[in-house]
Amino acid sequence: MIVRKVAQRSILGAVVIALLTASYCSFGQSHSETDGDAFNSSSRASASTSVVSTAVAPETTGVRPFSSVGVDAHISIGGIGFDIATPLSRRFNLRSGSDFFSYGTSFQEQGADVTANLRLRSGHASLDWFPFGGRFRLSPLLVYGNNNRVVATALVPSGSTITLNGQDYVSSSTDPLHGSGSVDFRKVSPGFSLGFGNIIPRRRSRFSVPVEAGFYYAGQPDLKVAFDGSACDPTEPQAIGCESVDQDPGFQQNLKAFVSRNNHNLSYASFFPIFSIGFGYKF
Repeated sequence: MIVRKVAQRSILGAVVIALLTASYCSFGQSHSETDGDAFNSSSRASASTSVVSTAVAPETTGVRPFSSVGVDAHISIGGIGFDIATPLSRRFNLRSGSDFFSYGTSFQEQGADVTANLRLRSGHASLDWFPFGGRFRLSPLLVYGNNNRVVATALVPSGSTITLNGQDYVSSSTDPLHGSGSVDFRKVSPGFSLGFGNIIPRRRSRFSVPVEAGFYYAGQPDLKVAFDGSACDPTEPQAIGCESVDQDPGFQQNLKAFVSRNNHNLSYASFFPIFSIGFGYKF
């Protein structure tokens, strides 16, 4: 009897130990799986965040204002010039430059020997907008320091005849007629242009070939003409028919009418064309 009870107790203890061992192993496995799932979830979340960050980064990348400089040299209607530009944003540049040109010639006009000199000197500033993010641009601009000018001198040889406002005058043999004239423009003028080529390329290339076309409003040109010397009435002998033009009201009146008519004819020059092609480099 005693031996039987001891055997039963031993069997019962073994069963309890087995149950406890099985429970412990089950709990440990469950806990390990839970920790593993949490770790995997955390890893996936971190990877997802990394992917999102990588995807968002290019969209937020932009061009910092004044982060680089580009220059170009060009040939234009206004002469030889250069531009310098810097970016304001991905689609906007600030650009400024100057143009220079000179030309001189001589010819005869209404009996006078005329020497004329054309001088083009101007600066400009523009805001270049690239609406499609490529090379095409639209540019409102301002021409400043406009020193475009035509200057002429005239000498009327003795005995030659000039015509002012339909009236003939003969240059005196003792005090020949000589004159001067000029055409000036307003100093500051608004304008607009469009073009292709960005002298600050947004890609890896540092070179560009900018082309630009447009106009600016130069205003009504201002023609000025003055004469010195003596003019003679062709119907009278020079001994009695010559008079200094400064004291001849008829000559001054006809000269004024001549200037007024030609000022009106110069209205077409109120708009000055822009066309240029150049070569640019980005630093």
